[in-house]
Amino acid sequence: MHTEKLFEVKGSIVQAYIVCKRQAWLLSRNIGPSSDNPFLEIGKLISQEYYKNDRKEVYFDGVVLDLIRKEDEVLLVGEIKKSSRAKNAAILQLKFYLYKLFKNNIKARGKLLIPEEKKTFDVELTTDDIEEIETLTQEIDSFLYSQLPPQPQKIKACSKCSYKEFCWA
Repeated sequence: MHTEKLFEVKGSIVQAYIVCKRQAWLLSRNIGPSSDNPFLEIGKLISQEYYKNDRKEVYFDGVVLDLIRKEDEVLLVGEIKKSSRAKNAAILQLKFYLYKLFKNNIKARGKLLIPEEKKTFDVELTTDDIEEIETLTQEIDSFLYSQLPPQPQKIKACSKCSYKEFCWA
């Protein structure tokens, strides 16, 4: 195990790792697309336009929660996505956030929100999820210590990826 923590596993890195390990490696080093990237602009616009009555971009324990609200006396954490293309990775990202809250003795539920598709998915953190996230976090932590990023691989997500210039330029 590494004595000094150089890279912190965050929700966005968990999500990226599931979809594209190269993107996760780049993210871990704060290498990213320009802020005027059209794919990022669309995501920001969606986040601003929807859920105006909720607290957004809440910083907690090294992560940024898209939104939080009280629902039936329980804390609800929402993760906003522009499409359901990487739904499973987004759900795992949300479970990672719920895990971070759980580790700080905060009980919460999650909701994956895809407003442009008018879809929502309820997300709960189970005992199996806790085990999966702990294993995955260790795996990602080890992966991030690679000196070089993995070679790019053409996958379905590449066509609309804001990182594609780092792979196919």
